Amino acid sequence: VVSTQSTKAVVSTQSTGISGEENDVTITAVENPVTCTINKKPCAMSFNIESLAGKINRNDARICKLNDDGSLEDCTIPKGTGPYKRGFGKTKASQAGQYVCTYGDYQSDPVTLEL
Repeated sequence: VVSTQSTKAVVSTQSTGISGEENDVTITAVENPVTCTINKKPCAMSFNIESLAGKINRNDARICKLNDDGSLEDCTIPKGTGPYKRGFGKTKASQAGQYVCTYGDYQSDPVTLEL
């Protein structure tokens, strides 16, 4: 019983020590570029998110449009549990551009949405 308790203590210490900047997160696009047709659906963008610290919490992820100045806009929580998807529905010309997936302080390489 004592060894089981000490093992649990070690596990909880490791999981708290791994959080934040020490956690290695890899975000990769399933498809780049993503090509869709204006005024047609479906149109979706997908990313794989992997973490050395365990499970990914979907609510901490965002798929956002990347502006020319590097700022993010139009961020949404992705759907699914892997790959994580963002659906665009019936697409408009204004939706074309670069998108990134963020998870905490980590950000994917830009993915192009072509219409």
